[in-house]
Amino acid sequence: MSLATLIQLIFQGLNMGLIYALAALGISLIWNASGLFNFSQGDLLTIGGYIMLTFFSFLSLPYPVAFLITIVIMGIAGYLLSKGYFYPMFQQNFNPQIILIGTVALSVFIRNSVLLTWGPNAKTYTNPFGSKPLALFGVNLMPHYFWNIVIVAVLVLALQMFLKGTVIGIAMRAVAQKPVAASLMGVKVGQMISLTFLLSTGLAAISGILIAPIIPLTPEMGGLLAIKAFAAALIGGLGSFGGALVGGIIIGIAEVFFATLVTSTYKDVFIFAVLIAFLMIRPGGIFRADISEKV
Repeated sequence: MSLATLIQLIFQGLNMGLIYALAALGISLIWNASGLFNFSQGDLLTIGGYIMLTFFSFLSLPYPVAFLITIVIMGIAGYLLSKGYFYPMFQQNFNPQIILIGTVALSVFIRNSVLLTWGPNAKTYTNPFGSKPLALFGVNLMPHYFWNIVIVAVLVLALQMFLKGTVIGIAMRAVAQKPVAASLMGVKVGQMISLTFLLSTGLAAISGILIAPIIPLTPEMGGLLAIKAFAAALIGGLGSFGGALVGGIIIGIAEVFFATLVTSTYKDVFIFAVLIAFLMIRPGGIFRADISEKV
């Protein structure tokens, strides 16, 4: 393998890994806030991609405008889902397994809604960053590799600043760590959980937006993407902010190298093997997040 090919594969894997990492970060946020595995996260990613397709491709809005509109719509949807669907179940002390099944039901509902609205055929839109590779020091790299890295880096830094430097962000972290104590201190736990769902759904939408020019949109794509996002969260350490990023990058790079050097047919099986190996060797993930209290 030449050095140029190696660099291309690393950038390609990093690009996909960061997209998985955003979805994994959304999963971790909800887990921290409510102890809930949201199995609809992948389908929220899918519908985010389709909404972007509608505004950017069908309605021909400028990419930044369509990007912001999609995030706002999905964030509001996440907030309403929390308020009208999930939080009432938390309030009435539903069995966690029932709530978990509720996320699966939501996943099926979203998937069928996408199928009914946009049809079964795969869809994509023109890559807004250009489809002509950039030749840098003898290495051909797609422009969206760099743009996606910049977008994810800005998002992660902004999210860190929000969670650590604002009153609402600190309240959300307090709810994630000690919800009872936070409630006694006057924090509105339900409101913070709803805002966490808003952030998580917004991150899923961004993942869908970034992946749509790379992988054709289909109503069923969310299931497999969700599995890879969950794998990223578990490998990095469920509930860990940095773990989601590291886990996503590991999954993305491993997937690309296996597909290129071995076979693309069994790349998803390989990801499952990587996840199983991590769970056997280091069950808590790389950052060993303490999940015992949430189970």
